[in-house]
Amino acid sequence: MLKFYWLEYTNEDHPNKYSLVLYTKWCNLRCFGCHNRKLAWWDYDDSENISCNTCENQINHVNVEDHFNELTEEEIRMALSSGLLDMIIFCGWEFLVNSVKQIKETIDFVRSIDSSLLIRIDTNGSFPEKMKELVEEWYVDGFAIDIKWPYWNSQYHDKISDVMWLPQKAAESLFPRMIDSLEISKKLEFTIYRTVLYPMIEDNNYFEIIKEYTKSKLNKPHYFNEFTVI
Repeated sequence: MLKFYWLEYTNEDHPNKYSLVLYTKWCNLRCFGCHNRKLAWWDYDDSENISCNTCENQINHVNVEDHFNELTEEEIRMALSSGLLDMIIFCGWEFLVNSVKQIKETIDFVRSIDSSLLIRIDTNGSFPEKMKELVEEWYVDGFAIDIKWPYWNSQYHDKISDVMWLPQKAAESLFPRMIDSLEISKKLEFTIYRTVLYPMIEDNNYFEIIKEYTKSKLNKPHYFNEFTVI
């Protein structure tokens, strides 16, 4: 089973579902202002600027002050056994950097405790092959995908460096994969899409294009999230 380093309960992360979010580590992207970069980038050192103490009165959580302290299997088992949950959300920040074998083993573990729980995976969409396999084998009920750019519109590709610390050419190579992931994810009932309102993007058409695409092409809930740094 995969290792987890933080968990939280929430009734806000998925519409009308009381969820347990389980956090692994690592991410293949470096997005500006990532609120989870202490886990996403294992070597990140920004102790003065990042603190989860600000969340302390808002969520129930484990390891809020020490993300690097691995949760025990017993802690995870107890969290899954509340009897009140509707959904398990796997977050990484990029959960799909892990092997499909490990992901399946972890989901099997969850279902061995409560087979009624819905499974959602949060992803940036850069691993469509893994998504496809998990969908085809009924391991997942939905995805939450962050649509960071209008991948399909080359007019805005020069905005990549404003949003993510990755060369434009490298980011553009991911775009076809991300579009494939959107097509795969829209087949599932419990899929949602999200876009951060990055303040460095001053062109409102940037966000309108994303909004229109999700409405016309994906037909799933889409949310704009305010940009915050904790």
